Amino acid sequence: MNDPFEPPIIGISELALWVQDLDRSVAFYRDLLGFTVTEIDPGRNALLRSGTLLLALFVPDDPGTALASEYLARTGGPRGQVYHVGFQVPAERLDDFGQTLGERGVLVRGPVEFPNGRRSYFVEDPDAHYIELTDR
Repeated sequence: MNDPFEPPIIGISELALWVQDLDRSVAFYRDLLGFTVTEIDPGRNALLRSGTLLLALFVPDDPGTALASEYLARTGGPRGQVYHVGFQVPAERLDDFGQTLGERGVLVRGPVEFPNGRRSYFVEDPDAHYIELTDR
C-alpha cells in the first residue's frame, strides 16, 4: 500500500483560466502559442491542447458548464490570484520562439537567465495572465 503522505502529483494536466473575450483568447493560444483547439462552445468556453496539457478557457458571465457555474454561484465570482504559469519549450527552439512572438507583435521580455541555468521569456495573454516560456 502506498504511503498516503507521499505526494503522488507528477505534473499539471489541466490549466483553467477565466477570460473576457473567448475568441481573442483562443486566437492568442492557438495562433501565437501553437495550441490546438479540441472543443469550443462559442462565447462560453474552449478546450485547447499542447502535448499533454489541457488548457480550458472560461467566460465567467456564462461559462457553459455545471461545475464552473456552481463554483461561481458559491464564490460570487472568480477568486484567487495566480502570478504566472510556465510552459516548457524545447531548449533548442526557445530563442526562435521568443523572437517569432516579438515579430508578431507580442511584447516579449527576455531572455531571462536564472542562476540555475534556466532560460525563459515572458509574455502576457489578452487577459494579462503572465506566461513564462521556459526551457525547463
